[in-house]
Amino acid sequence: MNIIRTISTLILATMLISGTAIAEGEKLADKLSNAVVEIHVDIQSCNADAAILCPGLPLNSRKSFACLMAYEDNLSAACTLGIIEAAISVELGMLAIEHSIQACEADADKYCMKVKAGEGRIVSCLKKNESKLNKGCISALKETGLWDMGAK
Repeated sequence: MNIIRTISTLILATMLISGTAIAEGEKLADKLSNAVVEIHVDIQSCNADAAILCPGLPLNSRKSFACLMAYEDNLSAACTLGIIEAAISVELGMLAIEHSIQACEADADKYCMKVKAGEGRIVSCLKKNESKLNKGCISALKETGLWDMGAK
């Protein structure tokens, strides 16, 4: 089941996933502070539970997930484990993003001030300026896999 979790947070995550940009010229922290992040998580192990507990709702919907949560005591072990694994994946992804932002904030402020946040544009800008970047920034982006997520 595809579960879409919309997380409204002050974590500076928009840089690498998607989001709402603020005015150009602001520092990275300002651009990303009011971000909304959508994370799509695939949990196949809940399809059977959703069909039984939430008939009539589209399997890949927020309503279906909300319905499943209303029946959380009745979920199969596989579905419960899938949801826990998805939550852990989301948390690890957010930590990777936060680590990369901390490592790259100064470079993003220096080289990508006019870049609109969201959809990988800031990572793309950083990649274009790779030869000028702090090695810690490049390392953080590559270690977390975010280097490859920049807009093409």
